[in-house]
Amino acid sequence: MIIIITIYVILLLALFFMTDLIKDRFSLVSDDSRKIVHVVSCITVCTLPFTLENIGIYWICILFIIITSFTKYIGMFRSMHSVKRITFGVEAYPVGVLIAAYCFLPLEKTAFIYGILIGGFSDTMAEIVGRKYRFGELNIFGQKKSIGGSTSFFITTIIITYSICLFLGIDMKFTSILIIALFLTVAELVQTFGLDNVTIPALAGMAFTYFI
Repeated sequence: MIIIITIYVILLLALFFMTDLIKDRFSLVSDDSRKIVHVVSCITVCTLPFTLENIGIYWICILFIIITSFTKYIGMFRSMHSVKRITFGVEAYPVGVLIAAYCFLPLEKTAFIYGILIGGFSDTMAEIVGRKYRFGELNIFGQKKSIGGSTSFFITTIIITYSICLFLGIDMKFTSILIIALFLTVAELVQTFGLDNVTIPALAGMAFTYFI
């Protein structure tokens, strides 16, 4: 288990270093480089239930809570930490993974992976579209959100939910998919400072298991 944990830690740290290099090489804005890390980390996390027991996943999460907090404090990994707005999303993400792992693993791997995918891809699409088009901007607790971003989150969540149901042969009514997407979209909209990274994976997994 220690070897596998070490491999994951090395891979994720390599991702952070590589994204820093890509950011500098192509002059990416921090929001874009941050989302590269977010999506690739999400895909990596989806493999954890197949390679580690819960205790191993907990250790990885704890290590990255420490690593992300420390590197933010010392100004390292600018690709993740140099955004202008106040956010704790990077440090919050491993907390969200830990909570989702505790709630669903080892028995509900699908719910865990579903929650991670929603937190990774739906959130990323909301941020990209919201930042690019700025349609229907809202001020939620001092931070900017937008109707455009929330619509993207909603649509991406529908696509992910439908795709997983289709792939696994799960018979879920489309109205249930819409309810899940609406619930998670509202949950993401009202949470600021990156704290949705803590709650969305678990909430998504719970909503998914409720309707199957």
